[in-house]
Amino acid sequence: MPEPACTGAANPAPPFPGHRPRCRLAGPALGPGERAATRLRSAADLAIPNAPKRRRPSPGRATLYLLALGTAVGLLLFSQHYLDTLATGDPADWLGALTKELTGAYAAMLLLPGIIWMARHFPLTGRGWPRHLLPHLVGALAFGAAHTSLMLAARAVLFPAFGLEPYDPGPLLARYLRAMPVHVIVYSLALAVTLVFDRYRVARDREIDAAELRSHLTEAQLLALQRQLQPQLLANTLNAVAGLVYARPKVAEEMIARVSALLRYAFRPQQEPETSLAAELRLLDLFLEIMRLRFAERLFVRVDVPKPLHGVRVPRLLLHPLVEDALERSADPDATLLNVQVSARQEGNRLMIRVSDQSSRKVAPGEPGETVGNLRERIARLYGDGYGIEIFAPETGGRDVEVTLPLRTESARTRDPRPAMRA
Repeated sequence: MPEPACTGAANPAPPFPGHRPRCRLAGPALGPGERAATRLRSAADLAIPNAPKRRRPSPGRATLYLLALGTAVGLLLFSQHYLDTLATGDPADWLGALTKELTGAYAAMLLLPGIIWMARHFPLTGRGWPRHLLPHLVGALAFGAAHTSLMLAARAVLFPAFGLEPYDPGPLLARYLRAMPVHVIVYSLALAVTLVFDRYRVARDREIDAAELRSHLTEAQLLALQRQLQPQLLANTLNAVAGLVYARPKVAEEMIARVSALLRYAFRPQQEPETSLAAELRLLDLFLEIMRLRFAERLFVRVDVPKPLHGVRVPRLLLHPLVEDALERSADPDATLLNVQVSARQEGNRLMIRVSDQSSRKVAPGEPGETVGNLRERIARLYGDGYGIEIFAPETGGRDVEVTLPLRTESARTRDPRPAMRA
């Protein structure tokens, strides 16, 4: 799409050859309200997909809040009037005093949305705040006149309705002028509270957006790590089948059927980063059925996982890659037995899973390999510090890989639906 040409007096000729002036497209100037609406639309466009909506009070709930606030303010002012009367010993007209204070408070609450509107459309922040002083001065005077008028009208109606003497406001001009300083103070306080609250709300929304962005980023990183394992799983399994196609075609045909079941389970869409330990054991069984066809009686895998731990949440694709890695390391052509042990135990609020390669080959403990390194990074992103993978090299040979995870059951996950991911 071609760029628009720069024309007009606002875009002079380039000062030197090759220079391209920056164009600003012509258009109608936007007022403060339109600029605020544009900023709101821009913020909505930049919102995170599928992010939860910010909770804003409905008009009915906002009306109840204003009514409760007006009642509280009116009762506080009435209590002050009551205490003054007790201190001076003057005769008290409690109903009249209560009516005066409540009508004044309710009239102020009725006009409070207008002050909030003024605060947000003429903010006293940024470079242009001096230009907004005059609108706020006019707004304060208008608020004072409207508040006094509403208050006097309400008292003129309510006093006779409650059986009181007709309310006498005195000289009207003096009444308006006498109340004006208090109205300016009230307007300024409401303006300041609105500005502070809006600043807090913007900061809070930014924190929520940042947390949601970190969560989405962590999800994408976990998905990338999980998908990094899946092609490796497919390649290793197909290599195992390819080695038997000509030498043992019947076994290869049966392995292909088992591989199909394994891949359907491993590559299911819409997968969460966690699953139950029982589901991981089922996937491990599918993989071991394929390996038994390949290694026959040479393969011996012992799985020792107590039944109460089957409901614990673990990262998806955890056991199968670890056992496959152990088999690859111990698959010595001269070895008569491939011995791998998988065990799990509970230690306090932690789940300890150990995959032991019982071969006699000496392995340095500091060599994690690609598979173990991938799992270690996924665990770190899922659960944070304190959990991960350690590698041990027993003196008898082989290698032990121990995984430390938080002990989180399916029922605990149901009670607490928040994801376990850390940014």
